[in-house]
Amino acid sequence: MKKVLTIVGSVLLGVLLLWGYHSYQQSEQDKQERQKSEQAKQERQKYENMGYYTGKWEIDSYEFLEDGRGVAVHWKSLTPEEDRLFAKYNPDLSENFLGVHGASNQRYIIRKYFHNSTYRGTQKLPNEDPEVYYAMSIYRIDDQKLEGSQLDLYKLVEDYNPDYIPETTGGIIEKDGKDYISIQVYKRGWELSQKKQLWLNLETKQIDWEDTKIQQYPESPSVDLGPLKDKMGKMTTDLRTSTADDLWNQNKLSFRQDVLKGSVLETAAPKVYQVLSKQDSQFFLLIDSKYDYDKVYGDVPQFLDLYQLFVPANTNLYEGLKIPAELSKDDQEHSVNTKEEFDLYYDVAKDRELNKQRRILVEKGE
Repeated sequence: MKKVLTIVGSVLLGVLLLWGYHSYQQSEQDKQERQKSEQAKQERQKYENMGYYTGKWEIDSYEFLEDGRGVAVHWKSLTPEEDRLFAKYNPDLSENFLGVHGASNQRYIIRKYFHNSTYRGTQKLPNEDPEVYYAMSIYRIDDQKLEGSQLDLYKLVEDYNPDYIPETTGGIIEKDGKDYISIQVYKRGWELSQKKQLWLNLETKQIDWEDTKIQQYPESPSVDLGPLKDKMGKMTTDLRTSTADDLWNQNKLSFRQDVLKGSVLETAAPKVYQVLSKQDSQFFLLIDSKYDYDKVYGDVPQFLDLYQLFVPANTNLYEGLKIPAELSKDDQEHSVNTKEEFDLYYDVAKDRELNKQRRILVEKGE
């Protein structure tokens, strides 16, 4: 009898231990689930309320066309996990926010990075929140090479005037043979309309002067690209990944994946083609033509001759182009379908002269 009781007691003890172990495991599992749930909640709150976020990037590979008319660059993210989580919780914004924002010309490629609120009243400085930043990468184009440098705009502006806070940047202008980019600043407590422009010398990385002039883009005539406009809209992503300011201040093409397969570029410049075949790559134009999504200014034949690389051989890019009277040799509007017709009527000298006037500096309020 005593032996039976011992066995029963052992069985009961075993059951109790198993129940206790199971209860402990369940408790730990519930605890982990609560922790995961809380972490997911905190993660969602953080990334849904990040404000404006672009991530940080650098050019890790590039290839120039042999004739120097353009350069293909590939951007590598320096914040891939942050980018992924931002995209996860902001699917409608991420494609544009994580796009290439900045400015370019034939001598510089600039990409800016921003993580902060875009509203003055809720913006914080790095000494208030170490996670915020406003910086840019400056790539100088020299002898078919890119020379890169980084610039912290918060520090730059604070060193220039501790009362100023950088708000946005503009396009590149040339003055006295030097290249400058504007940095719009404000003071805490200023009204919304009060702002100044600091002019950054891109070679010295120093602010040379300040004023209240802003860049404006008056309406001016341009060649209607006709069917080519629709073709380029299907081939590129610039409208989705760029802001209106980017379209004005940059001169680049962002191609969709695989659209260049079968193009002239694939065999004529295979190294350039390989760079552009990667995600997060762009082609920066280094010619006199200015591309603005559905318009081309300055020298249309120069752009069309370059764009022939991005389409199959023998593609007619001149079909359906319309030359406005202001840009024609005889001051009449013309619709053309061939290069010969276009060259007969288009006045490149008029377009180049107008291009000089397409970005002007005016005193604020004018």
